[in-house]
Amino acid sequence: MHTIALSERADHDLMKRLSAETGGWYQQVDSADQLSRVFLKVFEQVGRPEGVPLKGNHFTVDASVREATILLFRKPGSPAPVLVAPGGERYKDSDLVAGVAWYRDQGYDLITISSPAKGQWTLQADLDPDNRVMIVTDLKLRTSEVPAHLAVGEPLLLSAHLSNKGKVVDRKAFLRLLDVRADAITGAGSDPLGLNDQGRDGDTKAGDGRYAVRYREDRPFDEVELLFSVDSPTFMREKRYRLAVHEPASLRVEGEGDQARALVEVNTAVMAGTPRLKLWQGKAGDEPLKRQGDAWPLADPAAPVYLEVGGKTRLGHLLKRRYGPVYPPGVKPPPEPAAPPVDAAPKTTAAAPEAKVPEKTEESVPEPEEEGWLMPALVLGLGNLLLIGGGLGVWWWLRRRRSDELPGLEDEIEAVEGELAEADSADEGGEAAGEGEDEDPAGAVEKGEAA
Repeated sequence: MHTIALSERADHDLMKRLSAETGGWYQQVDSADQLSRVFLKVFEQVGRPEGVPLKGNHFTVDASVREATILLFRKPGSPAPVLVAPGGERYKDSDLVAGVAWYRDQGYDLITISSPAKGQWTLQADLDPDNRVMIVTDLKLRTSEVPAHLAVGEPLLLSAHLSNKGKVVDRKAFLRLLDVRADAITGAGSDPLGLNDQGRDGDTKAGDGRYAVRYREDRPFDEVELLFSVDSPTFMREKRYRLAVHEPASLRVEGEGDQARALVEVNTAVMAGTPRLKLWQGKAGDEPLKRQGDAWPLADPAAPVYLEVGGKTRLGHLLKRRYGPVYPPGVKPPPEPAAPPVDAAPKTTAAAPEAKVPEKTEESVPEPEEEGWLMPALVLGLGNLLLIGGGLGVWWWLRRRRSDELPGLEDEIEAVEGELAEADSADEGGEAAGEGEDEDPAGAVEKGEAA
């Protein structure tokens, strides 16, 4: 459930809890202008639209694209945007031709082009990081399920592949042309995640057309954008998701002297059930603090407090994490040891212990990609969301071509483009004749795809 607070008087705690416990997003908007951007991000999370990269207000359409929808955000007072086709044709909202639909509203434009010309298109409009180009095509970029919330230290298997009518594209000569990658984008910059098809870091089999990587974050983030992209000499694709990375729990100490007590807040956005909580002062083996109601009175009001939380996450992983030292109010931490002299020999120090790498249990079964169209019913302003949804991309397919000889790269590109342009009625007949045969393993995986 995605919740959007439209004023300061909204019940923010309730909305945050509803979205967190249902795997959705909470968002507060301060103006109507922000609402369309929020709808876009919710749509990308829920609808998983196919898209092509928009770089410097240029984007490339390949022969497989049947329809393209461009979402442009417009600054107040900006001139009317112009869309320039590869052949130089110029489109405006006031001078349209058949096959071009243009919807203009406060703050944004939505342009849909049927059967767009192949080549580079140019937008003469404001540059905006939230501008998007979404496409309708049969070649699909399939990705693993990306949750809205993830615990610090929790692993998440990311995977991606191209599919052709429910079958994984695994033609090796074509795969050599692809740059398939995933990047984690935060306020600190972009971090490549090492998505690979080399049988390592989460990829189970090298060279099968399925790319994977194990992803984790070791510190919390309010928002991480995961960008999956495919780049090749003939086409480009991308999909965007966002997630928040949370600490499983937080520890604080309030009160002084005999009134000092420790308080723990478990983050229900990532933790399921009732986690195990252990608090102590001094060494880890010392007597744990005893809980009284919702707090743990301190045995020593001048000593720091430590917390260990363990349990199962909402994604089905077992997680254990430690916090501390947290000092009571008015108690100063001891000074850090002085730095060694410059000429002193370097000393080897042990690394700080990490949270134990959680293991996924059998109970954690991610939902297939097709079940993500659930939440828009509870998003405010559904009409605008569906309007933006007009640009939903469903990608064009790549046909596997049988040949006795492996063509070179240039020949491979031409062969692929030729196959994409064909109706290939003979292939349709072959598929109908094979309906009684065993289901293709690649197709079976496609139906239940998620990681």
